[in-house]
Amino acid sequence: MITSDFSAYAVKIDVDLHETVPSALLQSRIESLLSVIARECMAAGATLIGHIKCLASTASHGFLAVSVVDEKAAPRFRGALDEGVGELSIVLNVLLYGLPRDKVVEIVERTTECVLDIPGAHLHLSDLDEHHHDGGHDHGNHVHEH
Repeated sequence: MITSDFSAYAVKIDVDLHETVPSALLQSRIESLLSVIARECMAAGATLIGHIKCLASTASHGFLAVSVVDEKAAPRFRGALDEGVGELSIVLNVLLYGLPRDKVVEIVERTTECVLDIPGAHLHLSDLDEHHHDGGHDHGNHVHEH
């Protein structure tokens, strides 16, 4: 059931890594990203997490699917990232109740920039919700250079 306090946000996060990063570190950061988003959303007034999930994929180094349905529970994951990842594409979906979409977007963007702040990484976030914004909306080139 979707009510007036339901928010949905889908974002693509492109991560370009210019230095070798151990796959265990990438997995840890991705799991942390979802956990922190869940905690931040609940702290900001969300009343219920429907689902926070992502699919992190690479061209030839595996994939990782991660999901969170409770801010107090550990993320669940499947798949694995092989060593040597140079580029990573993460599609992240946040479905919850109690926060306006713009607040969810702000939390996701801020949290992503913090948690995925990996030395030598460039981040680019693209809003995937084409129905909310005219023809889609790109939140700019959120780029980190280290």
